[in-house]
Amino acid sequence: MTISKIGFATGVSAIVLTLAAGPAMAQWASEAEMIEANPDLTFYDPYEADSQARGWAYVDAREYQQVGASGENVAASDGNSPEGVEALGRDLYTSDDFYIDADLWDDPRYFRCNSPLANESMWGAYGGNTANGDNPPLTTSWGFCDRGYPREGIISPYPFETAQQQYEALMAEAEADGGPTEYSYENPPPNWSGRYQRMGGFGPNQEWGYENWWWGRITQIPTMLSVLTEEYQTRVVQEAYHQGNTNAAQWPSQYCWPEGMMRRWHQFSVQQPHQLVVTENLVQWLMGTADNFLLQYNIGREFNMEGAVPRLGQDVPRWYGESVGFWDGDALITWTSNIQGWVTHNAFEHSDQLQIIEIFTPMETENFSGLHHEAIFYDPAALTVPVRQIQWYQQLDQLDEVDPYIFIECNQTIFPIDGRAQPVSPGQTIEYTIPDRFGRPWATIQEEHFEQDMQRPEAEALFGF
Repeated sequence: MTISKIGFATGVSAIVLTLAAGPAMAQWASEAEMIEANPDLTFYDPYEADSQARGWAYVDAREYQQVGASGENVAASDGNSPEGVEALGRDLYTSDDFYIDADLWDDPRYFRCNSPLANESMWGAYGGNTANGDNPPLTTSWGFCDRGYPREGIISPYPFETAQQQYEALMAEAEADGGPTEYSYENPPPNWSGRYQRMGGFGPNQEWGYENWWWGRITQIPTMLSVLTEEYQTRVVQEAYHQGNTNAAQWPSQYCWPEGMMRRWHQFSVQQPHQLVVTENLVQWLMGTADNFLLQYNIGREFNMEGAVPRLGQDVPRWYGESVGFWDGDALITWTSNIQGWVTHNAFEHSDQLQIIEIFTPMETENFSGLHHEAIFYDPAALTVPVRQIQWYQQLDQLDEVDPYIFIECNQTIFPIDGRAQPVSPGQTIEYTIPDRFGRPWATIQEEHFEQDMQRPEAEALFGF
């Protein structure tokens, strides 16, 4: 395990970002070329294997501080801009129509240099300091404009345009080494079964964990926008506006709506210890906090390629998709497709074209024992480039040493009333419109109650129905 120290940059040294910046697709021929092309960044490299399709170093997120205003992490309060930063004449917190501000979205100052998580926290969403002053949203605080995880750490470095291409490249590497590895009852797979805790974030776990850009604490909003198509940029800003300006956030989990596939990577969605079961033909994850996440990787199976997307079952999207996989020695490689489009609050929406490549690799150090998890995301409807996330799972104990998994049943007590999430006590009678779950219900509520006078563009159905 090595750390490549190649200098350090804050990632947002200039105030203005360009949403179209960077390559149109992954471009590097090798890990070395990627590192050489980014001399101002610090890369973290946990692998020793040589592959063209997995295990490349990534920009070390532990080098980056929180971006947005929260708690004591405030660059300037009461709506005042930080010293040396000139505020825009119009921003997310003063605008009466974010749609007509599209030319400003590539500027961190439009969001007062707040991260996605900071923006959604301004009205007390996580029970902490609101940081939005005495007259919100006008007095919303500023984050740090000279901080931010770089775009180079978000985009996938691999030279593949589709998940199928990367999966086939990984399979070819395994076959070149005499694989893929076949396990059986007599020759069992690696003994990974057990209970795991996802590592990362600030605090005592940070040394061996990983701060994820997807969590939205170290990332400027325009940086996240820069990997999205125009339509999905608009969807992100729409959500940000109703979190930071109107205080009308619509989180699926608060209504017991489905969590959606990408919620699995959210910081607060899978805090309960993860249960992993490994057999010779099936690997299964069970995890959750507000809902249960059941993920099954079918080893040795192949997708049916005749539908809208690769699939195993019927040509109907599934909330957590369908997955195939294989073993390359002690590395598990999977491909997930047929995923239902949805939203992950403070991040971005994904479409039903989303496909994911995942690589699980065992890691053993003096202070860590568990799995390194690399995931690459392909979504031509939402993303202009594939993106990558890294997670670490520390093994806590064996399954016969722990309490059973606590299965979650969500009991809805919060309902959207007059466009805002409000608690409802048993016995109350309310007027309630059943949401269309395939019609962006969160946005439908916001548009009906808070966007009547906005110049909203004509929108297509989210899932093509």
